[in-house]
Amino acid sequence: MKLLKWCAVLAALASCIGTAAAFFLWSLDTVTRQRFATPWLIYFLPLAGVAMGFYYRSLGKHVGSGNSSILCTVHKSDHTVPFSLAPSILIATVATHLFGGSAGREGTAVQMGAGIAGAFGKYFAKSREGIHLLLFCGIAAGFGAVFGTPFAGAVFALEFVRHRIISRKIIPCLITALAADQICHAWGIHHTLYPHIEFTREISTYLPIVWKLAFAAAFFALGSRFFIFASFHSARKLREWFPHEAVRAGIGGLIIVILFLVLGTTDYLGLGVLPENDTSLTLPRFFSSDVHASGTVWLWKLVFTVVTLSVGFKGGEVTPLFFIGAAMGNTLAWFLNAPVDLFAGLGMIAFFAAATKTPYASIIMGIELLGWHIYAPLAVCTLIAFKLSGPTSIYPAIKEL
Repeated sequence: MKLLKWCAVLAALASCIGTAAAFFLWSLDTVTRQRFATPWLIYFLPLAGVAMGFYYRSLGKHVGSGNSSILCTVHKSDHTVPFSLAPSILIATVATHLFGGSAGREGTAVQMGAGIAGAFGKYFAKSREGIHLLLFCGIAAGFGAVFGTPFAGAVFALEFVRHRIISRKIIPCLITALAADQICHAWGIHHTLYPHIEFTREISTYLPIVWKLAFAAAFFALGSRFFIFASFHSARKLREWFPHEAVRAGIGGLIIVILFLVLGTTDYLGLGVLPENDTSLTLPRFFSSDVHASGTVWLWKLVFTVVTLSVGFKGGEVTPLFFIGAAMGNTLAWFLNAPVDLFAGLGMIAFFAAATKTPYASIIMGIELLGWHIYAPLAVCTLIAFKLSGPTSIYPAIKEL
């Protein structure tokens, strides 16, 4: 009877999160295309930041802190994830992308899943262990449904909360993530398509690029260290200089507008997935041998993303990390005379793993998105980048909660 109850609860949780993910992805696509059609919306980003700052200030710290609130629930017994986290992060992320903020969607997916799971926990979980299980399953379902990578979602949920991967929780997390992904697809949502990269599994193919993999991995690790340092340092300084959330976000929006005017391109706004025109630099285009990304492309995307997220705009870091890593991989491929699609894919995944400290979820995600043929170079490059990236992550440390 208890098993049947939990199966029903997880099925309901997956349905809710899968539907929420579908609506979220549809919303992102809609507002991004609207921004393309009305480019003057970027000039309202500072006002959107001010409104967002007041919005989160009125809701309270537990809603505005996002990922920290989730980690506190797992590691502190006196804390729970409020349901208001889910609709709040959804609204704020959609607004961020409508007005051109450079952010992702992983943070929203994780927080939506956790917020919905928190509501389920109040009614269906009678113990702390049960609340934690629902929370893990919610994170897995949100991440897996938004990216179309349910296996990576299950592992990410455990790596994200610093829980051991080999545990009984992995099975319910995987089942919930698989179900949520199917629900999302049932709503007619299509995820970003990446090329399935072919890589011959022969020793004669591996040996010539081993040193290139190590060289690239070191660059990805160095870039991730810079991203983490810039993110935390900028956020801390901006909080000191502008304690009020609305003022901070308004100034950050103004900085983004100025950078946009100086560079004269929209390539660094938004997700960086949909092309505004035929010459737009987007994440999928970095896999093409027809595109040669300059050495400044990844750096500018990093600057736009750090400013956007440091001042309080919402979304997440994963898709920008994908963009930065793929752009860096594209540049390195031309420099090292290596396959462009392979190194763009390795950069996308390895940079993400190094910045988030989720290497196993990253490797699985790479296989789900790019095909199983590259599992060997993917694992090598990702693990080297992870080891060289240091102990700090873009996510809050447990001791800082």
